[in-house]
Amino acid sequence: MVSDRLRVRLEQREAVLRLLDRRRAQTDDPNLGSGMEKKILDLELADLETTMGIHENTRSVIRNIRPARTDT
Repeated sequence: MVSDRLRVRLEQREAVLRLLDRRRAQTDDPNLGSGMEKKILDLELADLETTMGIHENTRSVIRNIRPARTDT
């Protein structure tokens, strides 16, 4: 199911980000893994923007398909 895949993907990426935070604290290097962190955030934001666009387009199509109400 799509929602299960999404949940697993987000859990895995959260685990990576938490690991990066721990390693940064251990090494006192705030930039450690910053490229990976940026890539994860960029991918998730792009996916969110795509999903929001799809939902908005669907609503627009549905509004255009519905017959106009006529109160007579």
